Amino acid sequence: MDSLFSGDGMRRRSFLKLVIAAGGATAAAAAMPRTARAAEAEVYPSKFTFAVMSDVHYFSPSLYGDNEDYVTAENSDRKMFRESSDILDKALADIVAAKPNMVIVPGDLTKDGERVCHEEAKEKFDAAREQLEAAGVNTQFYVINGNHDLNNHNGKDFSGGTAGDADRTDPSEYKGEIWTACGYTDTIAYDLGGTADGSLSYVAQPCPGLTLIAVDTCKYNVDAGDGTLAQETSGHISDDLLEWVCEQAKQARAAGDVVVAMQHHGIVPHFGYEPVIFGEYLVDDYERVAQAYAEAGISAVFTGHMHANDIAAATYGDATIYDIETGSLVTYPSRMRMGSFAFTQDGDELSCTLTVDSHDLGQVTLDSCGLTAGTQDIEGYGKERTLTVESVQTMLGGYAIDPLVAQIDAAGSIKPVIAGLVGCEPAALGEAAWGLLASALPASPEAAVEAGLSFSISSLGTIAIYYNSETDCIEAAEPAEGTDEAALALDLESDEAAEFATALATTPMTMAAGELVLHIEHTAFTAFLDKLIAELDAKVVMDDTGRAAFLGIVNDLVAALLASPVDAEAAHTVLALVDFAYQDHLLGCETQEQWVESAIAAIGDSEQNLLGAIVGARLDEALAGSEFMGLAQTVTFDLNELIVGDNSLGKLAMMLLLGNKKNLAELLQLLTGSFDLKLGSTVGGLLTGIELMGEPIPALAQNALSTLCHDDNVAEDHNFSLAASATIPSGGSDGDEVDKSGLQQVIDQAGALDTTGASQSALDELSAALALAQRVASNPDASAEDVASAQARLERAIKAVEESKRGGAGGNGGSGTSDDGSSNGSDDTGNGNDKLTSTGDASLIPVAASALGGAAALAAGLGVRHHMNAANLDE
Repeated sequence: MDSLFSGDGMRRRSFLKLVIAAGGATAAAAAMPRTARAAEAEVYPSKFTFAVMSDVHYFSPSLYGDNEDYVTAENSDRKMFRESSDILDKALADIVAAKPNMVIVPGDLTKDGERVCHEEAKEKFDAAREQLEAAGVNTQFYVINGNHDLNNHNGKDFSGGTAGDADRTDPSEYKGEIWTACGYTDTIAYDLGGTADGSLSYVAQPCPGLTLIAVDTCKYNVDAGDGTLAQETSGHISDDLLEWVCEQAKQARAAGDVVVAMQHHGIVPHFGYEPVIFGEYLVDDYERVAQAYAEAGISAVFTGHMHANDIAAATYGDATIYDIETGSLVTYPSRMRMGSFAFTQDGDELSCTLTVDSHDLGQVTLDSCGLTAGTQDIEGYGKERTLTVESVQTMLGGYAIDPLVAQIDAAGSIKPVIAGLVGCEPAALGEAAWGLLASALPASPEAAVEAGLSFSISSLGTIAIYYNSETDCIEAAEPAEGTDEAALALDLESDEAAEFATALATTPMTMAAGELVLHIEHTAFTAFLDKLIAELDAKVVMDDTGRAAFLGIVNDLVAALLASPVDAEAAHTVLALVDFAYQDHLLGCETQEQWVESAIAAIGDSEQNLLGAIVGARLDEALAGSEFMGLAQTVTFDLNELIVGDNSLGKLAMMLLLGNKKNLAELLQLLTGSFDLKLGSTVGGLLTGIELMGEPIPALAQNALSTLCHDDNVAEDHNFSLAASATIPSGGSDGDEVDKSGLQQVIDQAGALDTTGASQSALDELSAALALAQRVASNPDASAEDVASAQARLERAIKAVEESKRGGAGGNGGSGTSDDGSSNGSDDTGNGNDKLTSTGDASLIPVAASALGGAAALAAGLGVRHHMNAANLDE
């Protein structure tokens, strides 16, 4: 297949083509002198090319160590960390070969925010940019942070033999020291000196006619509980940030630009059950955000985070927005995207065609971090390493088991965990457990027989177990005569039979139909449960040997579940099914196979209950295994404390059957052997009635797997097109009779101003005045008074900067008030949101002012004006 870029040897796999209206073009002419915009087609590039790399997750080889801690960390994730350096090198080599005009990275630049990983990744980017410059291409690199990149306590150094804390990266270091040149110069910053969530957002104009809004959606100011800040997986956009993003988009659209955004978290679900099971991969309140973006004129958002190559769209009225998600370099299929923005003009008609390709990295030489795999097809290599038994076991431990163990250790008991599963407070566990047991048992001896909860004991006849609501006891009694018996004959072991026979020979046999044999009282049950939990704590939970044995049993059970067949031919396993569905979505353009369809259908079929059958079979095997029975023998108790009998023969019989069982292993052997009770199968059968996330577990599993394999949004994740167009004014007056040429000259003067040595207060006012001037210049409805006021304020701000540099009357940044005495903290149109406030980072203020000036100069030359309403984040 032909390459997207001639002569570079790259493979063109597939593409997305989106033709976007350059809406608002009519308003753009208002920001420039009276000339025909239609005559300026040369300001638009015929093709502006770009590359997208997402979720780089670079891991420095200097942090690697061949030790147990690293193996655990690697198995705790789905990413190829040891391979990340080599993969990034290949990706950048492909970028150098492609010679794009722009590279965007929607977050997760590092494994876990390690400072050295940020620095080394940036060095690799710089080396690639230098190669491109040597080839005559001025490629612009734009990055935004992901949830792994800042204040991350998971950043570790394994080089010393064990996992030690690596130096972390905070927001100020990220944008002020490391990635400054990749988004924080020649752009409009949201909060250049700030460190609050969202403060890394910015707006760039990579080429005439195109505005890129980079949105910081991450949470990295979470209280870690040790005096430091930490991060979370989920993302959000504050109301202030959302308002700023939309205002920037509207201003850019009014100036005639096509607007796209990039951010880490998605705004449109990429498969049906993403909001249910992976909600943290979408920004909080994603529907509100998507609608606001669409209505503000943002055409597409480049996202990452989920590691999938998927495209999804949402429509709100006449506005549609596309969420173009790019997979991770370090997770199957390790793809990038390549594409272009092509502007065409036919008379008064202007269109922009966005083309996005899925780019396969192909062969990668893997020799970092002790790797000896040589040159590998990275897609096939990663396919074998997406999900493994070891990684699932470790991830389950990290996400489920370890938090439970931490909760147990904090409480010194398993009781809070059991109470959490039951849904009650620990102090109420006995009452809750009794209520569950009482509700599960039949309400009479006759109902117990019908339910199969009855058995026969030698010459005693049938005994049924039920709950008596009148006495609030669990009772065993002989059913009334004539009841159909569905009893289970009890086959006692030889020593039990001899003991029982001796007891029968000396005991009167008096038992009538309906006579009570025994009962378990409410208070006796709760007291027994407390003792049993204390025994579990002592022998299993808080005992190192017992805990290790139990966790080993859990690991073995997980492995057995994953290895269970999902088809009659036993050709495919549970792990193969989950891996197929997950990889199908990661690759995009999902395809189905018959065995997958059949297995997913069987999981949700109430009669087949494939999931329940698998869980039941494996659990029965685990409970009967020597490892579990060995551990169960250590858990001892006295069942006589539960049994209260009114009939000497019945009490004797029940004590012989149950009371002589002194540990958990003996009781389980009785239940599974003599009574032939399949505890695992019982649990498996109950799965259809147990809800998780508001749905029965089998239905949840079926729907999640099915929506991963079936794309019900944009089916063509690599090949899609949409056509639209816009009308450009043919020339002459655009209907705005206000002369803005004087204001434009002052804006140009501000852009060329040397701010070196100026006071911070003067620079603050210059930034605010310039923001106001640009907004007024791009506003077709601005009045002559608005223009005059904005021009006067900017002229005063320029003068104040010059005076503060000389240390004269304006040495403190000018008067701080306008000529009419009003405060410069708000604009002269009554809108108090136009102040670009200082955030206390004096070293960044000259950079900000210079960037603003550069942006203004570029805008003036192109007839493009942006509103620079930078928010002040004080929360």
